[in-house]
Amino acid sequence: MLPLFENEKVLLIVRKHWFVMARTAILFFVLLFAPVIGSFLFPYVKTAIPEDLLYAGTNFFVSLYFAAISAFLFFEWMDYYLDTWIITSRRIIDIEQQGLFSRHVAEIPLSRVQDITIEVNGILETLLRFGTIRIQTAGERDFFIHDVPHLQELKNTILSQVETRQTEGPKEGPAAREYPSP
Repeated sequence: MLPLFENEKVLLIVRKHWFVMARTAILFFVLLFAPVIGSFLFPYVKTAIPEDLLYAGTNFFVSLYFAAISAFLFFEWMDYYLDTWIITSRRIIDIEQQGLFSRHVAEIPLSRVQDITIEVNGILETLLRFGTIRIQTAGERDFFIHDVPHLQELKNTILSQVETRQTEGPKEGPAAREYPSP
């Protein structure tokens, strides 16, 4: 877990909507049944390869195929599960898994948040109530949280913390350090 500043509280931990993983699971099951469909067509194919060699080669390649699509599913699940956004009382932390042993962590202090926009594109996103949140910040590029559920709750939580930070003023932390005047 990431270290928190003094008096900083975790408010929300957000992951992508379940439908993102469901799309991958559908592709996985289509790929899973492709060899079964191929096995029905296989008896009609005539080859010059001896039958025992053909049988052994088929078993090897089917096993390799299943191992490859299982690895594909594992990496997709890992990417889905480990990509998280943590909303705290002081900042937004984006943790993006990039491959097996690499991750990218970015954070935005709430004092830099200027505007939040919700984007819902398409009928599936509308029906399943998920989409993208775009956070505009002062002096930096926009920050996107893609394919997340509970958009309005997430937006309201962030905006209420931004408002709280503005009324209370900055507290200790990297964005609120005070330096002595010269």
